[in-house]
Amino acid sequence: MWAALALDGLSAQQKPLTRTFTSGSVENYQVTVAIRAETHGVSTEQIGEKTYVKPFAHEAEGHVSWRTIRQAITVKEDGSVTIGENLEQFNSGCDQTVKSTVADAELQKSVRELCDRWQNLLKMEYEEEKDGLIRGLPEAASHLAGPDSPFLSLWLRRAFRPSVILPKEPMRFGTAVEHKIGDAAVSSGKPSGTETIEWAEGGSEPPAVVLHVAQSLSWLERPSIRQEKNSGQIPPEKATFYADSLNTISLLDGSLLNASRSASYETKQVLEAVPGLPDAPEFGSKLTITVTMQRLP
Repeated sequence: MWAALALDGLSAQQKPLTRTFTSGSVENYQVTVAIRAETHGVSTEQIGEKTYVKPFAHEAEGHVSWRTIRQAITVKEDGSVTIGENLEQFNSGCDQTVKSTVADAELQKSVRELCDRWQNLLKMEYEEEKDGLIRGLPEAASHLAGPDSPFLSLWLRRAFRPSVILPKEPMRFGTAVEHKIGDAAVSSGKPSGTETIEWAEGGSEPPAVVLHVAQSLSWLERPSIRQEKNSGQIPPEKATFYADSLNTISLLDGSLLNASRSASYETKQVLEAVPGLPDAPEFGSKLTITVTMQRLP
């Protein structure tokens, strides 16, 4: 028996994993999302003839959960499928202010608006290919993080789907494969960095593998229209994006069994040094979203 399993694992490593769909099949997942928003910077306070600089840090958080029901409506000859996806039992905990000295009402409001936006996609239909690529998602799925965070929205539209983009290369256990993304020069204004992919064994009941994908990107944010006139005096923001996902995938049909996915989007802006201050003023923000999924019986 163990020899047979070893041969099956060796065979699996010699070809790419793909998804097999069955018309009419239904999959249920419990999805939980945690959100954390942070900002920091400095403010000034005038006392008499003296101006004092005070650092500040604000934060807010929330959590959302729902049940995703996916049905394979029509399987095509090329192995792709039309998926109907419904979100049910939506629960939101994004109204309560963090019990901390650094809690901020306005920042909490932005977290609440983020949670409310996700409830606009309770039902959708799209196509999924056998390698996990998705086509035809509703337009609203491209704006899940709001207009100020388009890159994070692109990540969320995939992170919320209970499926995986499967690498085209054959599986190789214990060997990390790194791909370069974009131009290495951060000053180009376009995202650049690396993506690392690694496979690991994931259990035998059912036989499964774990796909670990990590992305690390950075770029310079372009100034908004209202800032362009003063762009010469205001340094650009440096943005960084880091995403990490662990996906346990069935070897029987390529379906997702469980997943842990997280991403952080951070901006940092360092202004010119001010006489009398030990450090140059720095402003920044960070939004972290963590998604966990569990396949239900």
